[in-house]
Amino acid sequence: MDIMDILGITQVMEMFNKTFINKKEEYHSEQIKPKTYSFRPQNLEQYIGQERAKELININLQKIREIKPVHFIISGSKGTGKSTLAYIIANELDFEISTYVAGSFTQENLIQFLVKNQDDNTKNHILFVDEIHGLDKSLGEFMYPLLEDFLLPVGNMKVKPFIFIGATTDKNILQKRLAPMIDRCQSVNLEHYSAENIKTILKQYNDQLYQLNILEEDYNTLSINCRYTPRLALSLLDDFIIVKDMNKVLSAHRIIKNSLTTDDLLVLRHLEEINKPVGVEVLAIITQQTKQDFQTLQESFLISEGYESRTGRGRIITEKGRNILKEIGNV
Repeated sequence: MDIMDILGITQVMEMFNKTFINKKEEYHSEQIKPKTYSFRPQNLEQYIGQERAKELININLQKIREIKPVHFIISGSKGTGKSTLAYIIANELDFEISTYVAGSFTQENLIQFLVKNQDDNTKNHILFVDEIHGLDKSLGEFMYPLLEDFLLPVGNMKVKPFIFIGATTDKNILQKRLAPMIDRCQSVNLEHYSAENIKTILKQYNDQLYQLNILEEDYNTLSINCRYTPRLALSLLDDFIIVKDMNKVLSAHRIIKNSLTTDDLLVLRHLEEINKPVGVEVLAIITQQTKQDFQTLQESFLISEGYESRTGRGRIITEKGRNILKEIGNV
Protein backbone atom coordinates (compact mmCIF):
# COMPACT_ATOMS: atom_id res chain seq x y z
CA MET A 1 0.00 0.00 0.00
CA ASP A 2 1.22 3.53 -0.83
CA ILE A 3 2.59 5.41 2.18
CA MET A 4 0.39 8.39 1.25
CA ASP A 5 -2.67 6.15 1.43
CA ILE A 6 -1.61 4.90 4.86
CA LEU A 7 -1.35 8.46 6.12
CA GLY A 8 -4.64 9.40 4.47
CA ILE A 9 -2.96 12.13 2.46
CA THR A 10 -4.27 10.96 -0.92
CA GLN A 11 -7.90 11.26 0.21
CA VAL A 12 -7.31 14.68 1.74
CA MET A 13 -5.61 15.92 -1.45
CA GLU A 14 -8.47 14.65 -3.60
CA MET A 15 -11.00 16.44 -1.39
CA PHE A 16 -8.92 19.64 -1.49
CA ASN A 17 -8.55 19.56 -5.27
CA LYS A 18 -12.24 18.89 -5.79
CA THR A 19 -13.25 21.73 -3.46
CA PHE A 20 -10.70 24.13 -4.95
CA ILE A 21 -11.71 23.40 -8.54
CA ASN A 22 -15.39 23.85 -7.73
CA LYS A 23 -14.74 27.11 -5.90
CA LYS A 24 -12.53 28.41 -8.66
CA GLU A 25 -15.38 28.02 -11.13
CA GLU A 26 -17.58 30.27 -8.94
CA TYR A 27 -15.23 33.25 -9.34
CA HIS A 28 -14.99 35.45 -12.38
CA SER A 29 -11.74 37.12 -13.36
CA GLU A 30 -13.19 40.58 -12.92
CA GLN A 31 -13.92 39.86 -9.24
CA ILE A 32 -10.24 39.44 -8.36
CA LYS A 33 -8.22 42.45 -9.38
CA PRO A 34 -4.74 43.53 -8.34
CA LYS A 35 -4.77 46.51 -6.01
CA THR A 36 -2.09 48.96 -4.95
CA TYR A 37 -2.19 49.27 -1.17
CA SER A 38 0.57 51.77 -0.58
CA PHE A 39 2.91 54.18 -2.25
CA ARG A 40 6.60 54.53 -1.45
CA PRO A 41 8.76 57.20 -3.15
CA GLN A 42 11.08 55.61 -5.71
CA ASN A 43 13.64 58.39 -6.03
CA LEU A 44 14.96 61.44 -4.18
CA GLU A 45 12.76 63.78 -6.19
CA GLN A 46 9.62 62.03 -4.92
CA TYR A 47 10.95 61.98 -1.35
CA ILE A 48 9.45 65.07 0.31
CA GLY A 49 11.42 67.14 2.83
CA GLN A 50 14.76 66.25 4.45
CA GLU A 51 16.66 68.49 2.04
CA ARG A 52 19.98 68.31 3.88
CA ALA A 53 19.82 64.52 4.11
CA LYS A 54 19.01 64.26 0.40
CA GLU A 55 21.86 66.59 -0.51
CA LEU A 56 24.28 64.45 1.51
CA ILE A 57 22.97 61.26 -0.09
CA ASN A 58 23.30 62.77 -3.56
CA ILE A 59 26.95 63.63 -2.92
CA ASN A 60 27.66 60.12 -1.73
CA LEU A 61 25.80 58.51 -4.62
CA GLN A 62 28.11 60.40 -6.94
CA LYS A 63 31.09 59.25 -4.88
CA ILE A 64 29.92 55.62 -5.18
CA ARG A 65 29.53 55.92 -8.94
CA GLU A 66 32.88 57.59 -9.52
CA ILE A 67 35.30 56.80 -6.70
CA LYS A 68 34.52 54.14 -4.10
CA PRO A 69 31.78 52.41 -2.08
CA VAL A 70 30.20 54.35 0.79
CA HIS A 71 28.23 52.91 3.70
CA PHE A 72 25.36 54.73 5.44
CA ILE A 73 23.83 54.98 8.90
CA ILE A 74 20.38 56.60 8.64
CA SER A 75 18.99 57.80 11.97
CA GLY A 76 15.60 59.21 12.80
CA SER A 77 12.46 58.54 14.80
CA LYS A 78 9.95 55.85 13.84
CA GLY A 79 7.99 56.41 10.64
CA THR A 80 10.16 59.19 9.23
CA GLY A 81 11.33 57.38 6.08
CA LYS A 82 14.60 55.63 6.94
CA SER A 83 13.73 52.40 5.11
CA THR A 84 12.33 54.38 2.21
CA LEU A 85 15.67 56.18 1.86
CA ALA A 86 17.53 52.86 1.88
CA TYR A 87 15.39 51.60 -1.01
CA ILE A 88 15.79 54.89 -2.85
CA ILE A 89 19.58 54.55 -2.61
CA ALA A 90 19.23 51.05 -4.11
CA ASN A 91 17.01 52.38 -6.91
CA GLU A 92 19.30 55.31 -7.69
CA LEU A 93 22.30 52.96 -7.96
CA ASP A 94 20.34 50.12 -9.60
CA PHE A 95 21.66 47.75 -6.90
CA GLU A 96 19.91 44.73 -5.42
CA ILE A 97 18.95 45.20 -1.76
CA SER A 98 18.71 42.54 0.94
CA THR A 99 16.82 43.59 4.07
CA TYR A 100 17.18 42.30 7.62
CA VAL A 101 16.21 43.40 11.13
CA ALA A 102 19.18 43.60 13.49
CA GLY A 103 17.58 41.59 16.28
CA SER A 104 17.30 38.51 14.06
CA PHE A 105 20.31 39.16 11.81
CA THR A 106 22.94 36.45 12.25
CA GLN A 107 26.45 35.71 11.05
CA GLU A 108 24.93 33.03 8.83
CA ASN A 109 22.72 35.69 7.20
CA LEU A 110 25.79 37.84 6.66
CA ILE A 111 27.74 35.02 5.01
CA GLN A 112 24.75 34.17 2.81
CA PHE A 113 24.61 37.79 1.68
CA LEU A 114 28.35 37.87 0.94
CA VAL A 115 28.11 34.66 -1.09
CA LYS A 116 25.16 36.02 -3.07
CA ASN A 117 27.04 39.26 -3.74
CA GLN A 118 30.18 37.34 -4.73
CA ASP A 119 28.34 35.08 -7.17
CA ASP A 120 26.30 37.80 -8.88
CA ASN A 121 28.22 39.08 -11.90
CA THR A 122 25.40 41.29 -13.15
CA LYS A 123 24.38 43.32 -10.08
CA ASN A 124 26.00 44.98 -7.11
CA HIS A 125 24.30 44.50 -3.77
CA ILE A 126 23.21 46.49 -0.72
CA LEU A 127 22.99 44.99 2.76
CA PHE A 128 20.29 46.87 4.68
CA VAL A 129 19.91 46.19 8.41
CA ASP A 130 17.07 47.98 10.19
CA GLU A 131 17.19 48.89 13.91
CA ILE A 132 20.98 48.46 13.72
CA HIS A 133 21.41 49.56 17.34
CA GLY A 134 19.99 46.13 18.29
CA LEU A 135 22.71 44.21 16.43
CA ASP A 136 24.58 41.57 18.40
CA LYS A 137 27.79 43.26 19.59
CA SER A 138 30.11 40.42 18.54
CA LEU A 139 28.54 40.34 15.06
CA GLY A 140 28.95 44.10 14.74
CA GLU A 141 32.61 43.81 15.66
CA PHE A 142 32.98 40.96 13.15
CA MET A 143 31.71 43.35 10.47
CA TYR A 144 34.25 46.13 11.10
CA PRO A 145 36.93 44.83 8.67
CA LEU A 146 34.23 44.05 6.10
CA LEU A 147 33.02 47.64 6.16
CA GLU A 148 36.53 49.09 6.25
CA ASP A 149 38.41 46.96 3.71
CA PHE A 150 35.90 44.34 2.46
CA LEU A 151 38.01 41.84 4.34
CA LEU A 152 36.45 38.73 5.88
CA PRO A 153 37.96 38.35 9.37
CA VAL A 154 38.17 34.58 8.94
CA GLY A 155 41.23 33.87 6.80
CA ASN A 156 41.64 37.54 5.79
CA MET A 157 39.75 36.83 2.58
CA LYS A 158 38.88 39.75 0.31
CA VAL A 159 35.21 39.89 -0.70
CA LYS A 160 33.46 41.69 -3.53
CA PRO A 161 32.61 45.29 -2.49
CA PHE A 162 29.04 46.05 -1.42
CA ILE A 163 27.12 48.91 0.18
CA PHE A 164 25.98 48.62 3.80
CA ILE A 165 23.05 50.66 5.14
CA GLY A 166 22.00 50.64 8.78
CA ALA A 167 18.88 52.39 10.06
CA THR A 168 18.36 53.32 13.70
CA THR A 169 15.85 55.07 15.92
CA ASP A 170 18.48 55.36 18.67
CA LYS A 171 21.87 56.51 17.46
CA ASN A 172 23.02 57.11 21.04
CA ILE A 173 22.74 53.39 21.85
CA LEU A 174 24.53 52.54 18.61
CA GLN A 175 27.29 54.99 19.51
CA LYS A 176 27.76 53.38 22.91
CA ARG A 177 27.70 49.79 21.64
CA LEU A 178 29.24 49.95 18.16
CA ALA A 179 30.92 53.33 17.71
CA PRO A 180 33.47 52.04 15.13
CA MET A 181 30.56 51.05 12.88
CA ILE A 182 29.37 54.66 12.79
CA ASP A 183 32.94 55.81 12.02
CA ARG A 184 32.96 53.57 8.93
CA CYS A 185 29.68 54.96 7.59
CA GLN A 186 28.27 58.23 6.34
CA SER A 187 25.78 59.50 8.94
CA VAL A 188 22.44 60.65 7.53
CA ASN A 189 20.36 62.27 10.27
CA LEU A 190 16.67 62.83 9.53
CA GLU A 191 15.16 66.01 10.96
CA HIS A 192 11.62 66.82 12.08
CA TYR A 193 9.15 67.35 9.26
CA SER A 194 7.14 70.55 8.99
CA ALA A 195 3.36 70.60 8.65
CA GLU A 196 3.83 71.78 5.05
CA ASN A 197 6.09 68.80 4.32
CA ILE A 198 3.47 66.45 5.75
CA LYS A 199 0.71 68.07 3.72
CA THR A 200 2.72 67.63 0.52
CA ILE A 201 3.36 63.97 1.38
CA LEU A 202 -0.37 63.41 1.98
CA LYS A 203 -1.30 65.02 -1.33
CA GLN A 204 1.28 62.96 -3.20
CA TYR A 205 -0.03 59.78 -1.54
CA ASN A 206 -3.63 60.66 -2.46
CA ASP A 207 -2.64 61.44 -6.05
CA GLN A 208 -0.82 58.12 -6.40
CA LEU A 209 -3.44 55.88 -4.78
CA TYR A 210 -6.90 57.41 -4.47
CA GLN A 211 -7.25 60.57 -6.60
CA LEU A 212 -9.97 61.80 -4.23
CA ASN A 213 -11.15 65.37 -3.73
CA ILE A 214 -9.94 66.05 -0.20
CA LEU A 215 -10.50 69.50 1.28
CA GLU A 216 -7.54 71.69 2.17
CA GLU A 217 -8.82 72.01 5.73
CA ASP A 218 -8.73 68.22 6.11
CA TYR A 219 -5.14 68.12 4.88
CA ASN A 220 -4.33 70.86 7.40
CA THR A 221 -5.94 68.94 10.25
CA LEU A 222 -4.10 65.74 9.39
CA SER A 223 -0.77 67.51 8.99
CA ILE A 224 -0.79 68.95 12.53
CA ASN A 225 -2.19 65.86 14.26
CA CYS A 226 0.31 63.21 13.17
CA ARG A 227 3.28 64.22 15.35
CA TYR A 228 4.83 65.38 12.07
CA THR A 229 5.53 61.74 11.20
CA PRO A 230 4.81 60.64 7.61
CA ARG A 231 3.84 57.06 8.50
CA LEU A 232 1.24 58.17 11.04
CA ALA A 233 -0.04 60.89 8.73
CA LEU A 234 -0.64 58.38 5.93
CA SER A 235 -2.37 55.99 8.32
CA LEU A 236 -4.69 58.78 9.48
CA LEU A 237 -5.45 59.66 5.85
CA ASP A 238 -6.38 56.04 5.12
CA ASP A 239 -8.71 56.07 8.13
CA PHE A 240 -10.29 59.35 7.03
CA ILE A 241 -10.93 57.99 3.55
CA ILE A 242 -12.77 55.03 5.11
CA VAL A 243 -14.94 56.82 7.71
CA LYS A 244 -15.13 60.27 6.04
CA ASP A 245 -15.38 61.91 9.46
CA MET A 246 -12.30 63.70 10.82
CA ASN A 247 -13.61 63.83 14.39
CA LYS A 248 -14.09 60.06 14.42
CA VAL A 249 -10.56 59.53 13.14
CA LEU A 250 -9.00 61.77 15.78
CA SER A 251 -11.18 60.27 18.52
CA ALA A 252 -10.23 56.70 17.54
CA HIS A 253 -6.56 57.62 17.92
CA ARG A 254 -7.29 59.56 21.15
CA ILE A 255 -5.91 62.74 19.60
CA ILE A 256 -7.19 65.88 21.33
CA LYS A 257 -5.34 68.80 19.74
CA ASN A 258 -2.10 69.46 17.83
CA SER A 259 -1.12 65.75 17.95
CA LEU A 260 -1.51 65.62 21.73
CA THR A 261 -3.24 62.44 22.92
CA THR A 262 -5.07 61.62 26.12
CA ASP A 263 -1.85 59.97 27.38
CA ASP A 264 0.10 63.15 26.68
CA LEU A 265 -2.42 65.19 28.67
CA LEU A 266 -2.16 62.67 31.50
CA VAL A 267 1.59 63.31 31.67
CA LEU A 268 1.29 67.09 31.43
CA ARG A 269 -1.44 67.27 34.06
CA HIS A 270 0.60 65.14 36.44
CA LEU A 271 3.63 67.40 35.95
CA GLU A 272 1.45 70.47 36.52
CA GLU A 273 -0.11 69.04 39.71
CA ILE A 274 3.20 67.91 41.21
CA ASN A 275 4.85 71.20 40.18
CA LYS A 276 8.37 69.84 40.66
CA PRO A 277 10.70 67.53 38.68
CA VAL A 278 9.31 64.01 38.17
CA GLY A 279 11.34 60.92 37.27
CA VAL A 280 10.78 59.34 33.87
CA GLU A 281 10.04 55.99 35.54
CA VAL A 282 6.98 57.51 37.24
CA LEU A 283 5.68 58.99 33.98
CA ALA A 284 6.14 55.63 32.26
CA ILE A 285 4.07 53.92 34.98
CA ILE A 286 1.33 56.55 34.70
CA THR A 287 0.99 55.85 30.98
CA GLN A 288 1.38 52.07 31.47
CA GLN A 289 4.47 51.81 29.28
CA THR A 290 8.01 50.64 29.71
CA LYS A 291 10.52 53.40 30.36
CA GLN A 292 12.08 52.86 26.92
CA ASP A 293 8.73 52.93 25.09
CA PHE A 294 7.65 56.05 26.94
CA GLN A 295 10.88 57.87 26.09
CA THR A 296 10.91 56.75 22.45
CA LEU A 297 7.23 56.84 21.52
CA GLN A 298 5.81 59.61 23.67
CA GLU A 299 8.26 61.79 25.55
CA SER A 300 10.41 62.65 22.53
CA PHE A 301 7.43 64.45 20.99
CA LEU A 302 6.53 66.31 24.19
CA ILE A 303 10.11 67.54 24.52
CA SER A 304 10.64 68.39 20.84
CA GLU A 305 7.41 70.42 20.80
CA GLY A 306 8.32 72.23 24.02
CA TYR A 307 5.55 70.92 26.29
CA GLU A 308 7.96 69.13 28.64
CA SER A 309 11.56 69.75 29.61
CA ARG A 310 14.35 67.58 31.03
CA THR A 311 16.30 68.71 34.08
CA GLY A 312 19.01 67.05 36.13
CA ARG A 313 16.40 66.10 38.74
CA GLY A 314 13.61 64.97 36.42
CA ARG A 315 10.95 66.17 33.98
CA ILE A 316 9.01 69.41 34.34
CA ILE A 317 6.15 71.01 32.46
CA THR A 318 6.97 74.13 30.43
CA GLU A 319 4.97 77.33 30.07
CA LYS A 320 3.79 76.08 26.67
CA GLY A 321 2.59 72.90 28.37
CA ARG A 322 0.64 74.87 30.97
CA ASN A 323 -0.92 77.05 28.26
CA ILE A 324 -2.11 74.09 26.20
CA LEU A 325 -3.75 72.56 29.28
CA LYS A 326 -5.63 75.82 29.91
CA GLU A 327 -6.65 75.94 26.26
CA ILE A 328 -7.90 72.37 26.18
CA GLY A 329 -9.64 72.46 29.58
CA ASN A 330 -11.21 69.36 31.12
CA VAL A 331 -11.13 66.98 28.18
